[in-house]
Formats: sequence, structure tokens, C-alpha cells
Amino acid sequence: MLKRDILESMLSKITDDEFGVIWKDTYGCLPVGGRSELAKDFVAEQYDGELDGCIALAESFLTHDRKPKPKNKWLPPR
Repeated sequence: MLKRDILESMLSKITDDEFGVIWKDTYGCLPVGGRSELAKDFVAEQYDGELDGCIALAESFLTHDRKPKPKNKWLPPR
């Protein structure tokens, strides 16, 4: 698969906040608009060398442990 396809696929799997981090890291501002269109435009505008960094950042978001919030020991169990 091409790097652009890989990045676009990863961008569809991360949260909106994580997408915002990648966008802000690249452009210095937060994204405005529909996320699916933004992702397509973002992928199309990246140079080949930039794709590797964006893929690595998106991959780090996808591979980190999404741990549930710790339970409050003072509340009764549900």
C-alpha cells in the first residue's frame, strides 16, 4: 500500500483530538472543517519525507494503551 493510503487509513482510526494534534504539529493551527475532507487534503499535501513522520505519530496514537479511567475506591461498585 502507498504511504498516502496508509496515513489516510490511520487518520480515520484515531480520535478527533489526536487528529488535531497531528494537524497542529504540521500547520501550527487547529483544523477547521469536515474531518474526512481535511484528512484527504492533509495526506495529499504532505511530501514523501513528511509522510513518514505523520505515519509514526498516528501509529503512536493507535498503539498506546487506552486504559479505562481508574475506579474511585470511595464509590460503591456498580
